[in-house]
Amino acid sequence: MSIKYKSSLFLILGLLGMLISNTSVSALTNENQYINPNGIILTKKEFDFVSEFYGEDYFYSMTQEDYNWIQDLNINTSDIEIKSAYDFNSITKGISFADINKKITIAKSCNTICTIMVKATWLKNPPVKSFDVIGARLHNTSFASQTVSTKVSSSAGTEYFDNTSWYSNGVGTSIKLPDSGVNISIEQKFYTLTGGTVYATYQHATKNISLATSRSYLINSNGYGRVFSFYGDAIDVYDAMNGVDINV
Repeated sequence: MSIKYKSSLFLILGLLGMLISNTSVSALTNENQYINPNGIILTKKEFDFVSEFYGEDYFYSMTQEDYNWIQDLNINTSDIEIKSAYDFNSITKGISFADINKKITIAKSCNTICTIMVKATWLKNPPVKSFDVIGARLHNTSFASQTVSTKVSSSAGTEYFDNTSWYSNGVGTSIKLPDSGVNISIEQKFYTLTGGTVYATYQHATKNISLATSRSYLINSNGYGRVFSFYGDAIDVYDAMNGVDINV
């Protein structure tokens, strides 16, 4: 076989390999649609939201369950707003990506009511895996219904939690971090009327506590993340991470 023939053959095989790889991972079915290896098809607008809210790699592993979770946002017909905050090591003098422990993000889409999604992402594996709390405080607005969904996802799978406490001005849910999971994220979804502001936060327990202790809080603007005021045995247990807020 001549050198020229070998070079041409390798070039053709290389191009075919690239084509097959790109098609199986993220095929552009037309100029406005993307398909992942699980057969989930996203519009360009949905793809952009997923990349910003979850991260660029999330699209490739999305399942039908994941897609169903974001459908309430009506991404294709609504304007979506996203805001984020980070939790840094307090002892670090200079801040770098390696110093970030976790990230919290809030997204909204509003028509006659607003769909609110909050996501806390661990960028490191937490040393303590006990009962944490995620929730929100409402200011000058109200819940459209007493419906809230909260889930924890990790390498160990996905689990839903309903340890929820409702207040006139907010909501909170206790969740148990998975003992064996890594790449942990916590998500919450609820619905509000338009007008006012939603404050959301995720608070991590720095020592092992009971479920009952994790529910020892009130919803207060002076609380951690401008949401949770802990009392009793829950005082000084949580890490006081910053919150995020969004106008609805």
